[in-house]
Amino acid sequence: MGGAFDRRGAAIAAALGVIALLLGLVPASGTIARDRETGVQAIYDCAAGSVHRAVTVGFTGVHPTGGRPGQPLRAERFAVRPELTPDAVAALLPPGATEVSGTARLAVDVAQNGASARADWAGLVAPAVGAGADGLLPVFAGEVPVITVGSPGEVTLTAGELTLMVQVGAAPSSGSTPAPGASESPGATQPPSPTAPLELHCLPAAPPGPRLAAWTVTEPSTPGTAAASPAPSTSADARTHKPAIQVGPAPLATAPVCPADPPAGELDPSRLPKPPPGAVEGHLGASLCVVAVGYATVHKLGSAMVVNDPHDSPGPMHLNLGKRTVGAPDYDESDSVGLLRFPDARSTFLAFGFQPTSARVSFEPEPVTVVNIRRGETFTTTIAYRQYLRVHDVRVNGVPLDVGRRCRTARPFDTVLSGSYNFLTGGILDGQIAIPPFAGCGSRGEDLSPLFTAALSGPGNAVRIRQGQLAGAGSAPPVPELPRR
Repeated sequence: MGGAFDRRGAAIAAALGVIALLLGLVPASGTIARDRETGVQAIYDCAAGSVHRAVTVGFTGVHPTGGRPGQPLRAERFAVRPELTPDAVAALLPPGATEVSGTARLAVDVAQNGASARADWAGLVAPAVGAGADGLLPVFAGEVPVITVGSPGEVTLTAGELTLMVQVGAAPSSGSTPAPGASESPGATQPPSPTAPLELHCLPAAPPGPRLAAWTVTEPSTPGTAAASPAPSTSADARTHKPAIQVGPAPLATAPVCPADPPAGELDPSRLPKPPPGAVEGHLGASLCVVAVGYATVHKLGSAMVVNDPHDSPGPMHLNLGKRTVGAPDYDESDSVGLLRFPDARSTFLAFGFQPTSARVSFEPEPVTVVNIRRGETFTTTIAYRQYLRVHDVRVNGVPLDVGRRCRTARPFDTVLSGSYNFLTGGILDGQIAIPPFAGCGSRGEDLSPLFTAALSGPGNAVRIRQGQLAGAGSAPPVPELPRR
């Protein structure tokens, strides 16, 4: 044990772990190393008024397997699947029920290190589903809130009370009167007639309920920190500490104040569209700043990562707005230069599901060319630039792994994102990037570049970004929420 480990194994672990590092527009502090699809079933006692029936309920989702303190994590593709057998349908639903849709609300107990919090997973929606031989099998799905913990340790999620608000479609009775204008032919098929929404209250038959998932939050140790324990604090910061477990989105962070002078840099002529006939070119030149946040997906891994976490010191882009302007009848164009100067991103994850690994990522971008065009009532925004991605300060189980000072992509890679919105007010940008091979990774004759290349390089890596509103010199740009993926 000690601090020794196999260098080849550590190199492979670190290279695979780099998959979970940020790639794309801006640094990520909310990455997920690896996801795991899980499915559990439990018997629930469901009641409609005074009538009770046992219902098998399935829970499926893709859960993270690891994270770090302060990192927001969430289940993806989460779904609740109650099995309403013919007996349950007859007992709990109105007579003649042939179709059901609605919403679900699940209470989830989140626990870690003796602390616990109740998460409210509401807004899960089921489209209409018809009855089959097994009864009614609706699937309630949707996005669930993030969970953030402040310290290392195992986090467990346990399902609790389930509330189903269902809309039932019932076949018309034989003595019903057809609606005006409807066919009165004996063989005509009538659509199900809707009834008032019905609320089903369901509790685990064997409390406390099924475990949905568990993941381990780790914080790799650094030399000299394991032996000493910090003394208790009596400062104001300690008295106003954050809760041990936070459910739902964390408060948005505050961006730095925008500088007074516009940044230096030139537009990339190859990124600029050809002006329309009769256009007049001009110059505005103003210092503005903007924050953009979102997700990037590594194609080889098939998982998404947070880009420029809005809850943890997001970095702005400094703009020379309108370095070139183009005006023509029913056409306005503003071409701006943006500089990306963000601090290093640190990512902590579990390689192979158990090996705590951390690293820093530096971004070495060229100036960004931003093209905003208005044609009539239609706006389009395109941002484009090239950058290197550099990895350093890699640690496996707290032990440094020397990857050298020039472990980065062998060449700068192109980033082009576009969206249909007004750049001044913000909107959604989409694009794809191709990651080049890595070079310069390793030391003392050990070449780790092929491992980084195998783990990360390749085309088809989707990026989705939400750009916030612009802010002028002397003010802080607003930090937007993450977009839906």
